[in-house]
Amino acid sequence: MSRAAAKTRFLVVGASGLVGRALMPWLESRGHPAIGTQVSMKRPGLVGFDLRTDRIADKVGPAFFSDGTPTVAVVCASICQIDRCFREREVARLVNVVNTLRLIDDLSARGVKPVFISSGYVFDGERGYYCEEHERRPVCEYGRHKQAVEEHVLSRIPGALVLRLDKVVGDDPAQEHLLTEWHRWLAAGRPVTCIAGQVFSPTLVKDVARAVTRVVDLDLKGLYHVANPEFFSREELARQFALALGREAAIESKPQSEFAFDDPRPLKTYLDATKFIKAADFRFTSMRETFADFRARLGRLTS
Repeated sequence: MSRAAAKTRFLVVGASGLVGRALMPWLESRGHPAIGTQVSMKRPGLVGFDLRTDRIADKVGPAFFSDGTPTVAVVCASICQIDRCFREREVARLVNVVNTLRLIDDLSARGVKPVFISSGYVFDGERGYYCEEHERRPVCEYGRHKQAVEEHVLSRIPGALVLRLDKVVGDDPAQEHLLTEWHRWLAAGRPVTCIAGQVFSPTLVKDVARAVTRVVDLDLKGLYHVANPEFFSREELARQFALALGREAAIESKPQSEFAFDDPRPLKTYLDATKFIKAADFRFTSMRETFADFRARLGRLTS
């Protein structure tokens, strides 16, 4: 690790979410000073910060921004429930766009480099295998929110970073993510219900944490896709997960129209991460490795 990278300090906005929970211990293991925020005070050691009402300088304090230490803010807080973004459009846009832009501008004005966590939902899901240059055409409110912030960050904040993710999963059965949900269904004998035709790039959340420090170490700028180069249909990923656990899964695939969603989901969101992999010399964790780690951790929990 370079001397400059060793001095870098991090602010993780949304440290109680899936990405933030993986990022905080990874930063600590790498020797980076870090402060994390959360909306409700559920996790010890995090600072309360609500995008609906708060300004970051009132919650973190001026000393954090004023001592000259190179500082990066990873902005991964958002209202990310797709249907909620549609049903509560005014509140969701306030949080995900208006006040997120205010936060990023506040940070940038204090010399903090923003790293905005975006999503493959900025695409319409018609073609799949998207690279950074493909046209953004979101089909849902959540995707439109991400598009709006991307455009602002990339056009107005020199040196900023946007990292687009696709489906993020974990290998810890004690945390909430797609694989723990499927494991509960399998254990209960429930069928795994999938949207027919949905294809994504399932990416281990620990890889996202590693990628964040890697892009900062390299002082990268602009837009990168941070996504496992493997991609799966949802039903195939569920089948392979069940096989890795030694279980037989009943998998039901249904058209999206039968799920009664309030807002549509793009079907093919898998991303081409070639640009990032080349720039960062990065190897993603395969889903086979992720399943094996999940099973090993599960065994330790139940032994």
